[in-house]
Amino acid sequence: MTQDPESEPASRAAVARALLLLITAWSLLAGLALLAAGEGALALADDAGQRLVGAHMLVLTPLYFLIAWKPDRYWSLIWVPLFAQAAMFFSVAYSMLVGDTGFTDGILAVVVSGVLAGLLGFVWISEQRATVVQQYEARHQSQQASEAEAEQQQTGEDDSGDEPGQA
Repeated sequence: MTQDPESEPASRAAVARALLLLITAWSLLAGLALLAAGEGALALADDAGQRLVGAHMLVLTPLYFLIAWKPDRYWSLIWVPLFAQAAMFFSVAYSMLVGDTGFTDGILAVVVSGVLAGLLGFVWISEQRATVVQQYEARHQSQQASEAEAEQQQTGEDDSGDEPGQA
């Protein structure tokens, strides 16, 4: 069963957009929880740091929405949500491993951030691969067209030109 190559980029864009909207929603909810909730919300022990991380997540939420809204225009900013989710994953996971955060307090942030970062990294890599394949195919087609054109010109010159010695 073969896929239509025209539908593949559209489905990739839809997956990227849906994933970015999920990251936007997660950042909004987690940022509000960190900003407004009491002690222990999403596995941060320091109250001031918790509010600071919540504020940063809320500030980045419109950027994530902007990338999801117009991915063709803002795709170069895709590293921001990827690294933000990776930072959340590694910081909370480290805190859990060290023992500063309990397993039940930090597992939600670790799992959600890890899954979102992993999926977004996969989408980013597959998008880069698709772009390279498209560029290669376009270059290959233009090379074939120029070779065919040169061959036609060469055969046209051979057919139309009189050979020396014939009168």
